[in-house]
Amino acid sequence: MPYLYEVSFDIRHDQMSELEIGASLERLVGYLKIRLPVQRGFVLADAWYSVDDPGVTRVVARSEWSGWDDVEEHRASSVLEDHLFEEFEPHVNKDNVTIRTYAEVGSGPFSARR
Repeated sequence: MPYLYEVSFDIRHDQMSELEIGASLERLVGYLKIRLPVQRGFVLADAWYSVDDPGVTRVVARSEWSGWDDVEEHRASSVLEDHLFEEFEPHVNKDNVTIRTYAEVGSGPFSARR
């Protein structure tokens, strides 16, 4: 059963000129596609940024994992977070990062038992 692991944070628009968001996201995705495939259960990784809020831009990095044990091992490694802090420093810190794990609908703990 697949799981998504998501790390996200907001950047104010006045910080965008300092950051070059597109280049930073491309470096982040490149890093993820090199580092994560060696971890057991890795499926894919990508990064996104919001375009609909005039006040802030939300940056989202996601990775997909084939099983719960795999995502737990990835969470414990902090590979994604460490590189994210490095790439987006000083605009992001641990206080403004949201980390979530998602299960596919119909296959997680809320799916109907047969």
